[in-house]
Amino acid sequence: MEEAGPIELGSFPLAVYGAMFGGTVAGQFAGVALDAAIGRRLLWVPLACSALLEALVGARFAASRVARAMTFGDWGRLSAYYSLVLALFSAPLALWTAASRSPQAPLGGHAPSQILVLGVGALLMVTLLRWGLMTVLAPRRVS
Repeated sequence: MEEAGPIELGSFPLAVYGAMFGGTVAGQFAGVALDAAIGRRLLWVPLACSALLEALVGARFAASRVARAMTFGDWGRLSAYYSLVLALFSAPLALWTAASRSPQAPLGGHAPSQILVLGVGALLMVTLLRWGLMTVLAPRRVS
């Protein structure tokens, strides 16, 4: 019987995405704690901590699990796949949140097109930020 290799998504082992999700959650908790310590209620603090920690974990874990040297394009592809997976899991949560709001203003008084543009824009920005951070935070291979 042949030995099966790791299950992959986009030429990266699924374990890399799991590790990145762990970094996401840990970054959210660290960001909430930091935000509470400074006494503010800022959305960007947990988001920034989350993006930083998921990029750090993703860069280090992917470099240790992929048998080849990672390129700039590889980091972008990993970031894009991770964002797509997060969006697939986040979309139902967003819909459920909207459905649980007041029937008169389920989207907080905003048009669905505004919410869609904001969501896609935020997803794109975080993907690009994570791509850059993973490129910078990746361990350098000595030749």
